[in-house]
Amino acid sequence: MSASRSVAFFGATGGCAGYCMANTLNAGIDCVALARTPAKLTKAMLEKGVSHETLDRHLTIIQGNVKDVEAVKHTLAPKGEVCGKIVCGIGGTPKLQWSIMRPVVLTDSTICQDAVNTIISALDELKPVRKPILINVSTTGIQPKGMPRDVPLLFVPFYYYALRDPHEDKMVLQENLARYIRLPESERNMQAYVQVKASLLMDGPGRGLQAVRQGIDEKPAVGYTIQRGDVGKWMFEKLVVVKRINPEWVNKSVSLTY
Repeated sequence: MSASRSVAFFGATGGCAGYCMANTLNAGIDCVALARTPAKLTKAMLEKGVSHETLDRHLTIIQGNVKDVEAVKHTLAPKGEVCGKIVCGIGGTPKLQWSIMRPVVLTDSTICQDAVNTIISALDELKPVRKPILINVSTTGIQPKGMPRDVPLLFVPFYYYALRDPHEDKMVLQENLARYIRLPESERNMQAYVQVKASLLMDGPGRGLQAVRQGIDEKPAVGYTIQRGDVGKWMFEKLVVVKRINPEWVNKSVSLTY
């Protein structure tokens, strides 16, 4: 399979990106994934229904850290040609602290923005002939100014206080991506991006795509929760396997909820 059809994954040991990669592998599409602990990633894929045979045939694991530009370059282009699509599901590890204003912080407060910045730096060094599309897992609750609220009113205090630290990281990531994609085409090495903003994530394989509602920043889908399995399945069906992504989502955000 050509690299243009292959998909590069970052953060696939976790939930949404992990389910997306499991669906991608089971569809017979080659994947390259960066992982600090390859055995942990392999275990996660087996638990999500990917067979040993499929892993051996379609998955290449690069051991390394997402802040290491050389490891990221190797993941994006393991055989010299950059993968056609990139899925980033990097998320920070939460840590509780004694603070009314910030009860939850991240062990690495800039991990999301650093991950995408490293991917951009790697692409700029690789200078691919065919520029890839980045699919990034984000969250509701970080709407651009002037856009309608994308979380239920009851969630606003919880999101502001309990998730303020991780949301600030993702907000900077969102701003950085938008700034990069506005560069002249000759100065950037990414074709486009799509931000997938899921409502509060829950564990489990999901209810099925028929239960998923979707929206855009101008008209978001407002809801309380969604399961990681359905977010990953939606990403695979709507963004990874399709030849042409819905133009309403290109260089924008899509909100997902039940």
